[in-house]
Amino acid sequence: MNYSRWYDKYENLKNLLTLLEKVDSGNVEIIAQDFLQIIISKYQDKFDAAIEKMNQNQVPRYNRWYDKNYDLHTCIEFIKNIDDDAREELINDFIMSLLTFITNNNHAFDESDEETQNVQ
Repeated sequence: MNYSRWYDKYENLKNLLTLLEKVDSGNVEIIAQDFLQIIISKYQDKFDAAIEKMNQNQVPRYNRWYDKNYDLHTCIEFIKNIDDDAREELINDFIMSLLTFITNNNHAFDESDEETQNVQ
């Protein structure tokens, strides 16, 4: 199967990113920081090495929507570079974190909804 983006082959990650793209930038910042905390708590021994590797392999241009938030970009790049089993577990942790955030902050999509209503 041919995928246009590297993460399209991971259905849960693709769905997570699709959902996150609809969240306003302020809330994305909060969510991304929580994701970073999950990574650090679970992969502290691998995190520093992963950051160093990411810094050596800088993306030439930050064209993707999630690249605009450095913390989210770091989380996605970390997911990209870990083994498949750990990736799936981490994606599921992110999904649970996002669901908790949405449950506790039901306004997370307000700005996106207003923009959609103004277009109609």
